[in-house]
Amino acid sequence: MGADGLLQRKKWDVDFLGILASNEEVYESMGRHKAVFINSQNRLQFFFKVISETPESFPRNQILFTCYSTDLDKYGFEESYADHEYTRTNDLIEFLMDSLVLFKPTKKVLSNYGEVYVATDIRLVPKLESYKVNQQFKAVPIFKEEVHKLTKENFADSLIQGKYIGTAEGISIEPDDTPSIVLWKEGKAYSAYGLFDHHEYAHGGFSFVSNYGVREIPFDTWQNKIYREGNENDMLLFVDQETYSEMERELEAAHPIDEVLRETIQPEVTRLVEESVFEKDEQEENAILPEDDSQDKEEEFLEYFIQTTREMGLQYFEKDLYNFHTAMKSNALTILAGMSGTGKSRLVQAYGRALGLDATQLVFVPVRPSWADDSDLLGYIDTKNMLYRPSDTALVDALFQAQQERGKIFVICFDEMNLSRVEHYFSQFLSVLEMEPNRRILRLYSDRISQQIYNSTQYGPEINIGQNVVFVGTVNIDESTYHFSDKVLDRANVITLDVQPYTMLSSRNTRESKEKTRKPYTYEMFNRFRKQEGSMVLTDDELNFLWEMHLKMQKENKSLGIGPRVVKQIDHYIKNLPPNSYLSRKDAFDIQVVQRILTKLRGPEGLLKGLIGKIVEDRVEGLLFDLIERYNSVSGFAKTRDAIYQKAKELKVNGFTV
Repeated sequence: MGADGLLQRKKWDVDFLGILASNEEVYESMGRHKAVFINSQNRLQFFFKVISETPESFPRNQILFTCYSTDLDKYGFEESYADHEYTRTNDLIEFLMDSLVLFKPTKKVLSNYGEVYVATDIRLVPKLESYKVNQQFKAVPIFKEEVHKLTKENFADSLIQGKYIGTAEGISIEPDDTPSIVLWKEGKAYSAYGLFDHHEYAHGGFSFVSNYGVREIPFDTWQNKIYREGNENDMLLFVDQETYSEMERELEAAHPIDEVLRETIQPEVTRLVEESVFEKDEQEENAILPEDDSQDKEEEFLEYFIQTTREMGLQYFEKDLYNFHTAMKSNALTILAGMSGTGKSRLVQAYGRALGLDATQLVFVPVRPSWADDSDLLGYIDTKNMLYRPSDTALVDALFQAQQERGKIFVICFDEMNLSRVEHYFSQFLSVLEMEPNRRILRLYSDRISQQIYNSTQYGPEINIGQNVVFVGTVNIDESTYHFSDKVLDRANVITLDVQPYTMLSSRNTRESKEKTRKPYTYEMFNRFRKQEGSMVLTDDELNFLWEMHLKMQKENKSLGIGPRVVKQIDHYIKNLPPNSYLSRKDAFDIQVVQRILTKLRGPEGLLKGLIGKIVEDRVEGLLFDLIERYNSVSGFAKTRDAIYQKAKELKVNGFTV
């Protein structure tokens, strides 16, 4: 492994926890017979096995790291080159028997040997009496006043507000590696904070976000179960997975600290912060955005959209708002589903307000139970008076206006869409919306009679539905509504929104907000948010997952499956996912499986039981669960698991899924 053979080197600035590997582990992983051996340079070389959680970007199958006896010189290990091989290797095994090791992973690519993973920056830590074989560990970052220049109160307040709190060396900063727990150290005492769902990392270090409110518990109970380097400047420690789960359960049971913290922060600091925020809000309220490119930035729009939902009292998670926006810009039809009273219609209003739409551009069409065909929605020809009579929904007027004013965005919302059968009154739209933009022609009546229609100048025989028109529907799922047919589901993203805990209602700023003066977003600005059709961005693993899922569905029931259209629409959604810290690509793929595929998984137990599976001790055993377990590198599939579990419950209780 001379310098001439070194072609490439990559180092992860992350600390791993490891232990000396066994001969069996080395043989199984690498085909070598010994974990400790004398190499060609007559030096002891050995393998560590990583026993801590590794970053998402790190190769899943890489668990062994090599290093050399010289890495242990600083700990007093002296290798006797004159001794027999057995004695030399046995001395090193005994030296490491009572230790675990902290190290940083480095990949070296050698011309002669290929990829080699090396453990560098070796630090030995004593093995605790509580150590068990096959234990797995998680890294927990440490923050403290001496390093981060914050008091404990300021630290907690920054966590609540999602502010940057500084760095923590040795832990991954990648978006998919959010630690759910962080520690504050004061003297020798620790406090644990959590549970965090995602994070951002920038010049100010970490900022953490908790969807359910930041909580605090003392860490004293677990201090005798930790592994750390032992220096005053330690920035992380390791706890075993069982202990980590205990901490998460205790944090989950604790109360959010928002109200308690507000009482402990110095009143003067609170007053200054509130005055600063108020002055900033007043400046924003009185400001007219300059006519430049800043307004068409998607990040700015989404920040304003989220702010608007908060001002309107809506309690949706940021990841759901990103999901909604991505679906709206990438799909012909988006459907918001859920129980009544969760604010689905108001969410569409908030989206329209964020876009700056006026009353003619944001059109709500209340669906009526009596609608039987598209004439109830669009209108009809009055043959007696030879007039076109548009329906009183104002939909046709809005579509003609959108055809004439291509530079504006129009959002059409069908409210309580499933009070009547969608495939009946919406049939023409279902055919039109899957066509190319220049072929999306909605036919009102025949060209042959257009000259006989007195108001044909106002209401022509056809409407071209441009891409400046976005369709969305709201639905309630109860006994008074109809379920969607596959024809509808094939063309729609069906989003079930989760609301935040009701305790968040009291923490919202209830100060009356004035309508801000903003330039409305034009169609050109909105269209810049869209990533147009092009080469597919789905990975081979994602496509293989969808193909295997299709085959399993087809095997169980020939009427089920995943059509090429759905695959292309999932790809288009992923392509249009904005860069953000709330909804990762893996979570987005998981959401698309639920919204585009599992919504169609309906039917009797006899057809679906093998596919969906059955509940065994709060876990589902079935073909789909086995599939997502095998493809856990594609996504954690949290939403998919929940959806399959719910459908398994429906099969068990009802004998069919809905």
